[in-house]
Amino acid sequence: MDCYMKSLPLVSIVIPVYNVEQYLDECMKSILHQTYSKLDIILVDDGSRDSSPKMCDEYAGKDSRVRVLHKENGGLMSAWTAGVKIARGDYLVFVDSDDWVDPDMIEELVKHSNGSSKEIICSNYVIEKLEKQQSAKVRQSMNPGIYEGEQLETEVFPQLLGNEVRRVHSSRCMKLISKELITENLQYTNPRVTMGEDLNIMFPAMLDAKRLVVLEEGYFYHYRFVNASMVHKYNSKMYEKVRILGRALQEIIEKKIRSQDKKKIYLEGMQKEYIFLLFFVLKNELRGPGKGLVTRIQNILSNAKKEMQLERVNIEVNGKANKLLYYIWQKPNTFRVTLGRIAIRVFDGM
Repeated sequence: MDCYMKSLPLVSIVIPVYNVEQYLDECMKSILHQTYSKLDIILVDDGSRDSSPKMCDEYAGKDSRVRVLHKENGGLMSAWTAGVKIARGDYLVFVDSDDWVDPDMIEELVKHSNGSSKEIICSNYVIEKLEKQQSAKVRQSMNPGIYEGEQLETEVFPQLLGNEVRRVHSSRCMKLISKELITENLQYTNPRVTMGEDLNIMFPAMLDAKRLVVLEEGYFYHYRFVNASMVHKYNSKMYEKVRILGRALQEIIEKKIRSQDKKKIYLEGMQKEYIFLLFFVLKNELRGPGKGLVTRIQNILSNAKKEMQLERVNIEVNGKANKLLYYIWQKPNTFRVTLGRIAIRVFDGM
């Protein structure tokens, strides 16, 4: 049952800003027109080189709820972290500056909170493919409801890693988060992580949650899907990015989970998670240079399997593309890699 608190909490909205002059107005209008007025709105200008810094200052000049922090460019994690450190609210909401939200998002999320210092309220979201004039609603995979106590320990925490579709989306956005959960886990954020930054903070934060609410309705957050050509661009550093993230997750488990039995379960989940992360690496390599492709993939997978002890780890795969990638992962020979290279071009063209 909804528990709308008698004394409404201050909610800090942290918005990292970097060269988004074409999107910032749409984002800020959706924030400033919220039906919930008790807001602390923080714009973190991460060294933008366009007109974004000036726009941020103009918003602050027109609305006393808006504060601006200008800083040198340090990347997304650096930006939202800086915003968290000056946040005054009891709760945090993160919104990326090229996205936008429905006007009743904060009000509806707060309605489901109960004042706990360690709770997370999760809503659903909409993927907006504006170039194709398409949108798609996405639900959290975890069944809607309130999770506390033993339910968190048995049904939620062990399922945070290692599933093809995340039970609870790892994004820091589309959620109302008790500030304490984030501030107490900033120590686990690794500035070298540049892929899966949100997982790097939300995984330890969710492990500390005492109350998790998954909403059945409410597609409040609108995620702007980036240009497909950027998504499919080859990145020669992808494998190293995955390695850094994998080690960061492993370190979090080693430090936060004291029970050896539980630690074994979480590490197994992390290993499965790593295999799914390797699928991104495989897709990336299949889009890359053809010369030496088979050897390159064989070396990457051989090193990854040894480093994370993945040889005996099995995962459940249902998606068509992932089934193909798992087929290559199991035995990356010339035939399978060549088949994958042809197939990935078909998937990219769809």
